[in-house]
Amino acid sequence: MVPMMTKTLAEAVKQVKELPDETQDRFAFDIIDRVAAWHEVREKIAQGIRELDAGLGRPLSKKDLLAMLRKRHGKKN
Repeated sequence: MVPMMTKTLAEAVKQVKELPDETQDRFAFDIIDRVAAWHEVREKIAQGIRELDAGLGRPLSKKDLLAMLRKRHGKKN
């Protein structure tokens, strides 16, 4: 067992250990996918900060932000 695990995570692992092997594997793959996604988001944030620090950012108005989000998410209003 990993020595630096939170009590909550340790309890979750304890409960998952009681499940069938196939179900344990599904939980494990879900956790691995979530951790990978978390690392990806963290890297994108770090990249954005580096770009801002390098002066590559530009001002974004509320109107432009809403238009970009509406386009991305398919909203008309």
